[in-house]
Amino acid sequence: MDPTILKIKRIKRGLRQYEVAAVVGIAPCRLSEIETGRREPSPELLAKILKVLDNGDEKFS
Repeated sequence: MDPTILKIKRIKRGLRQYEVAAVVGIAPCRLSEIETGRREPSPELLAKILKVLDNGDEKFS
């Protein structure tokens, strides 16, 4: 998966890195590394991030 897709999805939802990071339980700097391709997330973490970005989360509704 192209990591820039995560950033595009996040921006389209109007979310900041720290908001998504808080929901999935990681530091904002780690999310930044994932979005820029400097770090690859585990399959479980990627699933959590995509769930927030694709399906939304009640915390953002």
